[in-house]
Amino acid sequence: MTKTFLFVNENIFTFNSGTEFSAMNRQKLFKENKRSSKIVTRNYNQGLHQEIEKYGLDSDDVLNMYDYFQNVTDVPHKHAFLRYSDMVDKNEYKIDGVDNNKSYIEQKGKVVAQVNIFPLTVGEIGTVDYYDRFGNTSSRDVWDGRGFRSKTQYLHPDGQVGHEILFDYKGNAVMEITHMNINGQVHPTMFKLLNYKGHNRRFNTEDELFEFFLNEISDPKTTVLINDRPTLTEVVARVKNVAARYQFLHNEQTTDANLAGSAKGKLYPILETLFHKHLPDYDGLIVSTPQQRDDLSRLFPEIKTYAIFDTALFNDQEEKIRESLSDDRDNNVVYVGRIFHDKHIDQLLQIVSFAKNRVPNIHLDVVGYFESEEYRQELLELAKKLGLETNVDFKGYLVGKDKEAVLSQAKVMVQTSFGEGLSMSLVNGLEYGLAEVAYDVNYGPRNIIDNDVNGYLIPAGNVREAASHIDDILLDNKLFKKLSNGSLVKAKEFSSENVNKQWDQIDK
Repeated sequence: MTKTFLFVNENIFTFNSGTEFSAMNRQKLFKENKRSSKIVTRNYNQGLHQEIEKYGLDSDDVLNMYDYFQNVTDVPHKHAFLRYSDMVDKNEYKIDGVDNNKSYIEQKGKVVAQVNIFPLTVGEIGTVDYYDRFGNTSSRDVWDGRGFRSKTQYLHPDGQVGHEILFDYKGNAVMEITHMNINGQVHPTMFKLLNYKGHNRRFNTEDELFEFFLNEISDPKTTVLINDRPTLTEVVARVKNVAARYQFLHNEQTTDANLAGSAKGKLYPILETLFHKHLPDYDGLIVSTPQQRDDLSRLFPEIKTYAIFDTALFNDQEEKIRESLSDDRDNNVVYVGRIFHDKHIDQLLQIVSFAKNRVPNIHLDVVGYFESEEYRQELLELAKKLGLETNVDFKGYLVGKDKEAVLSQAKVMVQTSFGEGLSMSLVNGLEYGLAEVAYDVNYGPRNIIDNDVNGYLIPAGNVREAASHIDDILLDNKLFKKLSNGSLVKAKEFSSENVNKQWDQIDK
């Protein structure tokens, strides 16, 4: 009997982490190999279908809970241009364009509403804020990026949401969400499905609704749930209508990555629900490396643990990359990933500072989104203090051709995190022929970098040794080409064909 795999996640965001990239990569892999699968997401997202297009996914690759209950999983995408929309009776109201991001709706010279344009569109409706006679926002219409009114929010005088009504494609109300003030903070306290299969159904939390949704779309004989988010561990554990359920751990499980599996490593708090409460409810754990599998099997022998790479390489561009190696690349170094404290970007800047002594024109491109504006300022100040203003460029979050352009112009990829599950970025760097330098921590770098073959593993925190190896690579084109060739060869281990075979452990 054919299995259907559902990859459980919270959302596909504007800025995604490795967890979302892994799920999207896996969906492409399963689709390519004719395995039945979908990504299923919990969070409401008015721009979901625009986001997934950026990553080469179709609407039938992702099933969102709110789309499902709103009966809009498969609706046409139309352009809801404000100027041509019938939401405004132009005989009574005037549209006053303010700028590219917003317009006012006026009645007899008074502004009665503000239309915020949907991001990255020209004149399409995103949200509409309606004002009361005192000029306060009393309600807000939220439009789906596919061109229809998706929900209306009714706001408290302080601007916080009090009540929401969600609609189907024809404008019929299908769901209500009530928010209440609890200890000074407004929280959703009731989710109600209206006339769902002939009945109204009430839920106290979004996770209760999500559990109901997962049961509705699952089959006890064929559905296999792969939970990608530890925050959803308890919800997935409660779902009854499934043949099997697995938890995918994308990161190391202990706070001290170098001591993973030892008595000194402390379990991350977010994983306590899984290991201390719901382990018996899962049919297995999936991790990205044999080393992590072996550690977990030793610590938790009561559950089967599988090793499956959490990313696969599809684009066979080896010939193109090899041709580019005949040209001299600039002394570019690249980091790709979250710009968070736990990634130790401060040490990355120190590495470049030391490397600059031998390679004055070294240039670091940092690709990713910041943990916070405060951390961004902290790193900018550190770069200035180290004299790296012209040597470091924070490129922001890049996808598609913009990201490819940065990778194809670099020689070295660097990673300074103290723990990794696998490291999708390092795997991605292989197919661009990048020499790689990373801290030698559990678990991923050891599976990707072979010393003096395609890069170097460095003791965690040893910024001087990392700088020395980067200098050697940048100054010796023969060494660079040797390591680059090693990366192209190593990339074959992560081919879609090989990773698909690993999934046979589960799909049998």
